[in-house]
Amino acid sequence: MNDNRQFLEKFFPIASFIAAIIGPKCEVVVHDISDPERSIIFIENGHISGRKVGDASTDLVLKLLKAEAYREEQFIANYKASGKLGQSFRSSTFFIKNDEHELVGLMCLNIDISHMEVAAEWIQHVLQGGSLLPPSSIEPPQEDKQTKEYLQGNADDLLQHMITSVLSKIKIPADRLSSQEKIELVRELNEQGVFLLKGGVSQVAISLSISEPTVYRYLQKLK
Repeated sequence: MNDNRQFLEKFFPIASFIAAIIGPKCEVVVHDISDPERSIIFIENGHISGRKVGDASTDLVLKLLKAEAYREEQFIANYKASGKLGQSFRSSTFFIKNDEHELVGLMCLNIDISHMEVAAEWIQHVLQGGSLLPPSSIEPPQEDKQTKEYLQGNADDLLQHMITSVLSKIKIPADRLSSQEKIELVRELNEQGVFLLKGGVSQVAISLSISEPTVYRYLQKLK
C-alpha cells in the first residue's frame, strides 16, 4: 500500500460522517487520482449513482486534473451533475492534498435533488395561485440548465460518453472532416482529459476515422 493510499484512508471516516449527517440521498466518494480508471477507493450510499469501489473517475474529475484547477482552489461547490438513470445532483468536490501540497485525491459529495426539484415545481405552482401553466413548464434558473458532471462507473462508458459529448457538436460525419477540424476536436478532447484514460487514443482514432499514430501526431502539434 503506497503512502498516498494510507493518507487518503484518513478521509474515509470523514466521508462516512458527512453521509450520516446529510442522509441516504447523499453519496460521498473518495477518489485516488493516481488511477483514473479505478479511482473510487471509498464510497457511501453508492446505490444513488450505481457506482462502487473500483469504478472510474468522472468527466469533470478528468477535466479538473487536466486543467490543474486544484492549484488555485481548495474546493468547488454546488455545481450540477446527472446520473446514468437520469437523476439530478447538486455536487461539490474537495481537493485532497498531501503535506507537500500535491493533489493526491478528491472527496466528492453528490446530493440527489431529483425529488426536491419535483417538490420545488409543485410549490411554485401553488404559489402562482392556480396558474394554468403545468409545473413542468416552470423554467429553472439559467445556471441549473447545464450539467457539469456525469456520474457513471465503468471506465469504458466514461470514455465513450466524453467522446460522444464532444463529437455531438459537429454536424457532419467524422470521416468528412478536414485535418484541421480533427486537430481541433483532438485539442478539445485533450482538454477534457480523455487521454488520461487508457484506450483514449484508440477510441478517439476510431471515432475520427484516423490512425492512432495520427492522433499522437496531432497531440504533438498541440503541445
